[in-house]
Amino acid sequence: MVNERILIVEDEELIGQDIKILLEDLGYEVPYLVPSGEEAISKAEESKADLVLMDIMLEGEIDGIEAAHKINNEYGIPVIYLTAYRSEEILERAKLTEPYAYIVKPFEERELRTNVEIVLNRHRAEKERIKLTEITAKNEFLKKTLIEKETLLREIHHRVNNNMQIISSLLSLQSTQVKDERDLGLFIDSQNRVKSMAKVHERLYQSNDLSSIKFAEYGMSLLNDLFSSHRAPSGIRLRVDIEDLSFNMETAIPCGLIINELVSNSLKYAFPNGEGEIYVNLVTYDEDKFLLSVSDNGVGLPEDLDFKNTDSLGFRLTNNLTMQLEGEIELDRSNGTKFTILFEELKYETRNNVKETIVTAFKSRELRTKAEEILSTRTDILKDIPKDFKELINNFQLLQIEIEMQKEELKRSKQEILDSRKRYYDLYNSAPVGYFTMLKKGIILEANDTGASILRISKSGLLNTSFISFLKLDSKLYFEQYNKKAIETGEKQSYQLEIVRAEGESFMAYIETTAIMDEEDNFKALKMYLIDLSRFNGAG
Repeated sequence: MVNERILIVEDEELIGQDIKILLEDLGYEVPYLVPSGEEAISKAEESKADLVLMDIMLEGEIDGIEAAHKINNEYGIPVIYLTAYRSEEILERAKLTEPYAYIVKPFEERELRTNVEIVLNRHRAEKERIKLTEITAKNEFLKKTLIEKETLLREIHHRVNNNMQIISSLLSLQSTQVKDERDLGLFIDSQNRVKSMAKVHERLYQSNDLSSIKFAEYGMSLLNDLFSSHRAPSGIRLRVDIEDLSFNMETAIPCGLIINELVSNSLKYAFPNGEGEIYVNLVTYDEDKFLLSVSDNGVGLPEDLDFKNTDSLGFRLTNNLTMQLEGEIELDRSNGTKFTILFEELKYETRNNVKETIVTAFKSRELRTKAEEILSTRTDILKDIPKDFKELINNFQLLQIEIEMQKEELKRSKQEILDSRKRYYDLYNSAPVGYFTMLKKGIILEANDTGASILRISKSGLLNTSFISFLKLDSKLYFEQYNKKAIETGEKQSYQLEIVRAEGESFMAYIETTAIMDEEDNFKALKMYLIDLSRFNGAG
């Protein structure tokens, strides 16, 4: 049982009822039988019809041809003309509306059934092709937009890095004028903090993946810079064990700053005799969490120091950054000093629920608004930097959110293309019609499963075979004549032909042939639709 809805437009009530009964017996639904073109236009939209059977001469001010033109243009519903008129003038007017078929009354039940099946199946295939084309165009648009935004984001990361390097250089120049050792240390600490953030942006704009950085490489570079800037004695050894992990920028910056603060503290205070070891370890813990430990075997922290409640800027930053990572921090004083931080990679709303909050690239204004809403909820740890520099950072964060949303949309769009292509080929192969693409001499280039089944031959055995080999001598002449006419006139040719299956059994087939031409109007191939008429009358 099929579920397609067919609207009948016929001003002769008895004929219309006869067609309605016939279609319903075939399993189709007939929501309306109307006598005029005006009602046909109204009911076509209301009934969500899949096909319209349209008489040409109708009641009312507009005839069937005008009604068909509006229905096809406005709603994209295919139309089959049913008419008793054969005049050239009417035929030429009807052709202008590009009907799917033209049946002259009186017609046989088999003729109506065959045309309805062909038209409905062709229309389904065309809708899938159109959808596939639209999705492909959207996909190309998304790719282009994504490339443009990634280029812009890379440039912003580069500019942020450059600006941070300038700030670092200014701090370095200013520090040469500082005589007080304590003040000089503050300058060095500030410079190292800026450098740790700048390195994240440096690695992002140099990376192929703008959304994350390889933390092991970043961490090693950061630690080497710290040892250099603090002029660490050669007796202080560094041991590093960081897994091959990638973090997004929101996680990498606070994690890098925590390492910066704790290692700097060890370098300054843990080794008064200039000898010892600092150990930095970062590993995956319990699947979705990470464990960072920074330890030294130095003199340890004073017993009365509460690192969670102190005036020390370094410890205050460490505690605040741990909170930003939604983590937990612990201190072990049993053998020197060991800080352990357990945290998860930060996943903001955009990253967590991107499929629910996705906005397509075609709605960039709404996307930017959504990104601003998400960004406004984040903790701002850069309160003391210049306003224009803060605006620059905000801008690239917004852009990064947009790119992530578009990447998800691109991923979804690619899947839609795959799904649509699969539906199209499933429809193509399971259709009740045999589809063939062939050269001028009948060499078969492509065929669907139904076409191979009708001819009782495997699909692989059918390709590159001449269709003429399945025809009797008189049928071959007709076949060649209709193909030639299709190529010369550019019009679809419909006819019946006797065909011989691979096993030797002959049967009558209904055939439609259309010539496919290239942009310069040169012949490319013949498209042929074939229906085995024996299945309608039980003939072999």
